[in-house]
Amino acid sequence: MINKILDRLKMVDGATVREGFYAQGSAKEACFIFLQPYTDAFSSTNGRDKYRDDLALQIVAGVTLTRTETPTSDLINLVRQIRSTFYKEQRDTTKPDWLKEVALVSFQESEPCKYIMPEAHEKHGLAVITLSITQTVEFGEQL
Repeated sequence: MINKILDRLKMVDGATVREGFYAQGSAKEACFIFLQPYTDAFSSTNGRDKYRDDLALQIVAGVTLTRTETPTSDLINLVRQIRSTFYKEQRDTTKPDWLKEVALVSFQESEPCKYIMPEAHEKHGLAVITLSITQTVEFGEQL
């Protein structure tokens, strides 16, 4: 599932996509996207059958402020491109067809997108999209 999301994010024009945690030193491109875990809730009844996994992932998208004349619009447009790659032409946005191999219960943005204003010494403008993904998985199943 993580690879499917990363493949989708790689469709955003001009953005470098990485799995892992946002670190200012590793964000060297003019436009970048990181995918990182946020929270994970577990719910099981008997420890044998499929169980419900509520996973929250964060997409940290950013632009390097020194490489653009229009950082505000660039960042907003980057978020819009991410949403387009996920939801455009989807019949049911909570169950996108590009995730059909996953035993998906729901796929949605659980919080409004947050824009993080950089401090004076920072070089990046950031946006954080929080995805809530609910699926059923077998015990021992790996991503």
